[in-house]
Amino acid sequence: MKDKLLEISVGLCLLIMVACDTGSATKEEATADTTANKVSKKKKDKNASTQGFAVNNTYDLLEVSKMGKKTVPESSGLETSADGNYWTHPDAGNEAVLYKVNPSGELLETMVVQGAKNHDWEDIARGEDGFLYLGDMGNNENDRQNLQIVKVDEKAKKVVGTIAFKYADQMEFPPRKKQMNFDVEAFLMHGNNFYLFTKNRGKGDWVKLYKVANQTSGTQIVTVLDSLQINTQITAADISPNGRHIALLGEGWVYLFDTDSPEQVFKGKKEQIPLGKVGQAEGLVFVNDTDMMISNEAGRLFMLTLKK
Repeated sequence: MKDKLLEISVGLCLLIMVACDTGSATKEEATADTTANKVSKKKKDKNASTQGFAVNNTYDLLEVSKMGKKTVPESSGLETSADGNYWTHPDAGNEAVLYKVNPSGELLETMVVQGAKNHDWEDIARGEDGFLYLGDMGNNENDRQNLQIVKVDEKAKKVVGTIAFKYADQMEFPPRKKQMNFDVEAFLMHGNNFYLFTKNRGKGDWVKLYKVANQTSGTQIVTVLDSLQINTQITAADISPNGRHIALLGEGWVYLFDTDSPEQVFKGKKEQIPLGKVGQAEGLVFVNDTDMMISNEAGRLFMLTLKK
């Protein structure tokens, strides 16, 4: 009888040990899963590549200089000057001025643009006609109804015309928060037209493309030509001298498109070039058919060069 009781006791102890081990294993698995989820969430890439884009690692990025904070307080756009240097400018809340700097970041000239007001200058382009064009289209709150592109005579240092426009698809000023996609910080000029790319402050990551004709009479009502989902907000744009490549500047990336026409920019080959930590980059200009100069808001200048 004692032997039987001893056998039963040993069996119960074994069952209890197995149950405890199973419970511990379950807890360990749960803890492991929770830890994995936390690590996964912690390591989530905020600047992940965008679907449909191939990551292009054939470029080198080099910081080449920095503009003086006291001489150039802000850089929100970048374009080449007639003498081969660069024009940059501040945005809303600042004077209507352009700063000319050399590749070393040294201030060469401060141009007070006669007849201009800086509502919110966000990008700058040079036309084939030799004029500079300022994109006065910053619209953080999506409530502006005085959007325009300002035509500037570089030699005379004055405004010689304005191109006013409105978005055909905007009915409310401002629209609902999720529909706030009427801010533009990126545009380029090709031929006699401007191409605008929105900085989406709403939902969905959709970048809209608009075309504005280079005409100073009346106010144009412009419609959406196309749209594309891109993971980061777009802050600058330019087209290569040969007209075959369009670059959009985003957070930590340059989005590069091969195209025969800006109107078909989203249809062709799409790549994105990793930039790493460049700060709040807002200016971009092609220096040749492949390489680009980039500026951030704090005035740092970077050269993005195709590897040999």
